[in-house]
Amino acid sequence: MNKTFVVYESKYGATKQTAKNIAMILGPAEYCTTKEWKKEYENCQSIIIGTSIYNEQVNQEIYGFVEKNKNWLKNSKVYLFCVCLMDQGGEKYLKPLEDILGKCVVSKKSFGGRIELNKLDTKDFWALKKFSQTYGFEFKNIDIYNIREVINYGIAIKEERDFQVEMPYEELKMYVEQFLLEHSSCTLCSGYENSVRATPVDYTYKESNMYVLSEGGIKFTNLLFNEQVSLAVYEVFTGYNNLAGMQITGRADIVENESEEYKLFLKLKEINIDKLPAPLHLIKIRIEKIEFLWFKFKNMGYGIKQYFEF
Repeated sequence: MNKTFVVYESKYGATKQTAKNIAMILGPAEYCTTKEWKKEYENCQSIIIGTSIYNEQVNQEIYGFVEKNKNWLKNSKVYLFCVCLMDQGGEKYLKPLEDILGKCVVSKKSFGGRIELNKLDTKDFWALKKFSQTYGFEFKNIDIYNIREVINYGIAIKEERDFQVEMPYEELKMYVEQFLLEHSSCTLCSGYENSVRATPVDYTYKESNMYVLSEGGIKFTNLLFNEQVSLAVYEVFTGYNNLAGMQITGRADIVENESEEYKLFLKLKEINIDKLPAPLHLIKIRIEKIEFLWFKFKNMGYGIKQYFEF
C-alpha cells in the first residue's frame, strides 16, 4: 500500500497540528518536516505540503524544498495548505508554490491560525504589530483555527486520492450479497449523545436488510433514540494481501413482536416462539451504503475499495 506523506514547517505549532491531523485522517500517512524528509520517500504517489505564513510569505524551508524537488514532485499528486491570520482568501499565499509545481497541484487550502503574543519572538512580535496596523485589526491574541475545516480538507483529499476504478453495479451487487451471505457475525455500532456502543452480534442477511435477534441490552437505549447505525463485517486480518471487510451504514427498526414479519423470521430460524424462556427482540437494519474493501477486486482490474448503495 503506497504511503502518503505530509511535509510541513511550523514555528509555533498550528501548522504542525494541522499536518498531524490530516495525516491521521488519510492513513496510512506520515508527517515530517523538510529536515526529516528522506530520499526514499520520493516514490510516494501523493504528498501534502503545509506552510505557515509570516510577512505574507511561505516558509523559506518549504519554498526551498519545493524548488529542490520539483522534478519528482511533478509526477505526484500534490495538495497544498497554509496556516495564516486570514480566515478567508489565504490561498493566495500559496501561489509561489503553485507556480513552481504547475498542474500536479490537485488542490490548495488556507486555514486560520492562532497567535499568542507572549510566545512570539521579538522579530515576529514587531512584524505582527506592523501587520495589524496595515490591515486595521486589533493587536491581541488571536485564535481562528477551525478543526472542522481541517477535517473537511483531510476528507476531501482522501476521497480524491482513493478514487478507484468502479465495478459495474450488478457485478458489485453480486459480490456484496455473496460476502454478506457467507458471513453471519458483525459488530453493530450505535450511538446517542455521549453514549456509544459497539456490540458483537450474529445477523441474517435477506433482501437488502440485516436482521439481528437480541435478548436486549444497552444498545437498545441508543436505538430507541437514534436509528442510524454502522456495522462491520470482516475477515480475520492475516495480511494486506488478504484484506476483506465491509463498513455498512444503515437505519435500524425494532420489529414489533406481534407483527407478521417477526413471526415469519422466527419461523425461518426454526425458533418456536412459544418455547422461548424470555422474549427475543428483532432488529431490522435497512442497508443504505456499503464500503467494501477486498483485495481480490484489484486482481479483477478494479479499485480495492468499492462503494455500493442499495
